[in-house]
Amino acid sequence: MDERIKKLRQKIDKIDTKIINLLDARAEIAKKIYEIKRQSNMTSFDPFREDEKIKFVEQNIKFFPKSSAKHIFVEIFSGTRKLYEDIKVGFLGPEGSFSWEAALKVFGQSCIFLPLTNIEDIFEATEKFLCNYGVVPLENSRDGIVGETLDLLVEKEVKIVYEISIPVSFSLLSKSDDISKIKRVYSHQKAIAQCSRWIRENLKSAEVIYTSSTSEGARLASEDPEGSAISPERLAQKYNLKILFSNIQDTYGERTEFIVIRKEKDEYDKEYKEGYKKVDKAALKDKKTLNKRQYFDLNRIFFGKSSDIREAFCFSIKDEPGALYRVLEPLAQNRINMKKIHSRPDKITKRYNFFVEIERKHGDDKKIQSAFEKISKNITFFKTLGVYAFRKD
Repeated sequence: MDERIKKLRQKIDKIDTKIINLLDARAEIAKKIYEIKRQSNMTSFDPFREDEKIKFVEQNIKFFPKSSAKHIFVEIFSGTRKLYEDIKVGFLGPEGSFSWEAALKVFGQSCIFLPLTNIEDIFEATEKFLCNYGVVPLENSRDGIVGETLDLLVEKEVKIVYEISIPVSFSLLSKSDDISKIKRVYSHQKAIAQCSRWIRENLKSAEVIYTSSTSEGARLASEDPEGSAISPERLAQKYNLKILFSNIQDTYGERTEFIVIRKEKDEYDKEYKEGYKKVDKAALKDKKTLNKRQYFDLNRIFFGKSSDIREAFCFSIKDEPGALYRVLEPLAQNRINMKKIHSRPDKITKRYNFFVEIERKHGDDKKIQSAFEKISKNITFFKTLGVYAFRKD
């Protein structure tokens, strides 16, 4: 061996020893923090703190790839949390799905992942404490908002604690290394739709077979010598498939936003939800102001240095001219940036619920409180959906 390589490797060995010792030292300190949290009945997952640290890593790493460094730290957080508790995370299964990828990027591998068959199952499992957290899709840049998720955010006693945006891309996977020999394409209906142009141009005569998920498509392709799957590239290794073509989706730059939900309830929401369920118009008319002071006292959160903080809430309004304008005007008056607004018909009242996500900067408490006090005078229903960090992966 070249003597120069030998000397450099000896230096790396010393650095690796330091890294191992520092990981143990970090774990000892974290264990003490978790003991304090246990006494205060606090959860081990602190999304604002972890988001702050991830952004710190991205900003300060110099030579090592930023994405790799970020994922290493996610795993450090995950392994450290395991010293305190085994976190159960429900996601839209099976393993290998985009929901699974989002869950992995937020929580790391040192968790218990529970694959569930539909979005409602995730909400119910979270609400009933069958899992500590749930990961559900919120919006896709191509297909738009996931209406079922919005409906369940109103119905269930959960809060959003984190939001992550991940890129969506598909590859053609197969046991064969010759595209001309492929006679069948397996995948989920949405993945087929997202790659329809590529399929028409490159696999005109192949039979398209819809599956329950892209993961199931990859599994079936692994058992079919003349089959292929349109799936995320990461499934190639799991099912021992060759990657024939990458990034075959029709639209580049596509992303999906996922939210992390947790069981949480406060009296502020309860007052309005009970009135809303009864659809008591007289009672709703009497509730002209919301006790925002109590809300902010109960929900003060230390954001650390998280740079992208958001707050979501939903409301319904009277069916009259200018009603929506009067609700949104206080946001503009207080220079609060609205990131999203969506509407959904309500299952009970048959009116529309509006879902709003706003940008929340450090020191914005008073501005948001002022806006919400004005908003409260023009609504018939209101529910806070959470204050959380947003990360674009």
